[in-house]
Amino acid sequence: MLVDVAWATIVLATVTAVLALITAYHAWQSRRLVGEMRKDRRRQFLESALRRAYSRLFEIFRRAMCRPDIGFNFSAVEMHEIRDIVERYGHYLDPQLLGKIRKTIVDNPAKLQWQPAELDPLYMEIMNKCQTLSKELQSLVIGA
Repeated sequence: MLVDVAWATIVLATVTAVLALITAYHAWQSRRLVGEMRKDRRRQFLESALRRAYSRLFEIFRRAMCRPDIGFNFSAVEMHEIRDIVERYGHYLDPQLLGKIRKTIVDNPAKLQWQPAELDPLYMEIMNKCQTLSKELQSLVIGA
């Protein structure tokens, strides 16, 4: 039985083209899946960073600033909580912000009161970071 070479070449070329299309589709789908996985990991990180570190710090600072005296007045429990956040969840914090919190608050364990000029910049940085991360999280959730 003789096989026509031209016919075999056409069949081989067709099968090769179909396999190339299937491979291209698979690569495209894989790329989309990897992108979705990256978004999901980022969303999970943002949720954890906000819940475990930034929002807690912001709330502690907000309460300390709302006291009747001038400046920031932390309770011993709040100071312990700040140290706990830094130790347990410091990896969620921006490294520069983490350094400022350590230098200003954690390295002064006995100090419970600060003047506004000492902590206002830190408070504003925490507040701005909370807002930025919240907006990014919202865009990831809405865009999903």
